[in-house]
Amino acid sequence: MIVVLVVAAVAAASAYAYTNAVGGVNPPLLGSGSSAVGKYTLGTPVYNLNANSPQNIDSVSFTLTGATAATVVRVRLIAAGTWYSCDESGAPTITCATTAPLVTAVNANGNTLTVVATG
Repeated sequence: MIVVLVVAAVAAASAYAYTNAVGGVNPPLLGSGSSAVGKYTLGTPVYNLNANSPQNIDSVSFTLTGATAATVVRVRLIAAGTWYSCDESGAPTITCATTAPLVTAVNANGNTLTVVATG
């Protein structure tokens, strides 16, 4: 019985030491929203219309304070719609092409722009 108690005490102490060491891990931050989230602050989005067919949205751009070229950003213009990849090379200015599939201003109107960033 004493041996079992000693083994349980050692196991408990080992588990505590392990979880205590893991507490210092700094995972990537993840944010989604239209204001300060984690380490990012989303600026006012600009919807860039197609010059020949202004009812179509070619891209959306915004500043993402805290973003770097290593930040990965995705956007969605229509709830439950397609997620679009963004060009982060000009960070903190982010541009996301919304042409494949095409998004129209009518469909995007009244929906929520969703931005997800990590890095």
